Amino acid sequence: MLTQSQYEDYKLVCRLEHIKTFYSSIKAICFSEFGTLQASEDGLLITVEQGKSIQATLFIAPEFFAEFKVDGAQNFSIKISVLAECLSLFGLSDCSVKMLYKGEGAPLLLLLEPHDDEQVSTECSIKTTNVEEPMEYELDSNSSSLNKIFMRGPDMSHIFHELDKAADEYEFTISPLKPHFKITTLGVMQAESSVEVAKSSDMIILFNCRATTVARYKSQQIRLTNKALQVATKVAIKTDDSGLLELHFMMQADDEEEMYVRFFITPLLELDAN
Repeated sequence: MLTQSQYEDYKLVCRLEHIKTFYSSIKAICFSEFGTLQASEDGLLITVEQGKSIQATLFIAPEFFAEFKVDGAQNFSIKISVLAECLSLFGLSDCSVKMLYKGEGAPLLLLLEPHDDEQVSTECSIKTTNVEEPMEYELDSNSSSLNKIFMRGPDMSHIFHELDKAADEYEFTISPLKPHFKITTLGVMQAESSVEVAKSSDMIILFNCRATTVARYKSQQIRLTNKALQVATKVAIKTDDSGLLELHFMMQADDEEEMYVRFFITPLLELDAN
């Protein structure tokens, strides 16, 4: 148990009373080796990227933590798969986790304590490296072509389950006219399969379309969102005429508060799509 004076040595101290949603969120973004952790008074942001074509971020606001203390902005990188492995050490047991970081060059410490056994706990030390600033992606909220769709997570998951898993590309169409929302898959031989959802469908929670947008994406990048989609309670889809695709996955386990994982996926260039 750390004393008060020892706590003062740490630049970051934060504790989650339950880790199930946190663990699911981390697993959802384990598609690259390293993740960037950025802590500030605004909360904790964990970012994972693959090349310059897909980025995923998990944001946790300070009020979500049972304890949150940060001394200035703290930025570092860790192996994201190692973080996931540490969080799973007690399997399905409900645990609390405390994360501590002393500053540049120091490891990230994790203290895990199962709620069903007060006599057991474990400590993990994860090596950190200097941070590589992640890419900055953003859709213009004032764009005349910005489109937003909110759907129930299980419904969106069912749609992707129906699509051709061997496809090379996914084409997203969002339009104020029918079919409103359409996902088309294209394979090597340009064979197509598609799913259409009308804005009046029970699957749709919100449909806000300003202009028709059509863009294609590599299927392997879309499939990197599968783990998030499988556990999401709600999904938000945003895009505009640039083709940049923003996907928000809202996750919640039992009575825990929601966490949000956001993906940005860049579109194929017109030359690539033909």
